[in-house]
Amino acid sequence: MRFPSASLVALLCAFPLALPAQRAKTGAEVYATCTACHMPTGLGLAGAFPPLAGSEWVTGRVEVPIALVLHGMQGEVTVKGAKYNGVMTPWGAMFSDQEVANVVTYIRSQWGNKASAATAADVAKVRAATKARSTPFTAAEVKKLYP
Repeated sequence: MRFPSASLVALLCAFPLALPAQRAKTGAEVYATCTACHMPTGLGLAGAFPPLAGSEWVTGRVEVPIALVLHGMQGEVTVKGAKYNGVMTPWGAMFSDQEVANVVTYIRSQWGNKASAATAADVAKVRAATKARSTPFTAAEVKKLYP
């Protein structure tokens, strides 16, 4: 058995093969992370996790669901007339701008929701504007930031 020469090994190490860029997950793929709380149907769990289907928090200004996906939410929130009080995990460190845009677009167009798509540029803008944030938003903070 012949082994590559030291000079060939050195050459290969000096010019490593470029790995293909990882493709961004689709909105449905990212949403799989959300289904434990918001359910595959987008209906949430009564009294525990709010619905995304028909939610004013999802179908209003695109910045709102982007901010919530990036930084999470805590405390009391009213969704479709029902009160919820819990904590939503921040996902901004886990997903790219494109993946956040994909999942926001997904939830804004599923379960009867009819709202505009989110773009990676929208996410980048919200991410930059809220980069100093280290805790989940409260409902009041989101409403003040995005009236």
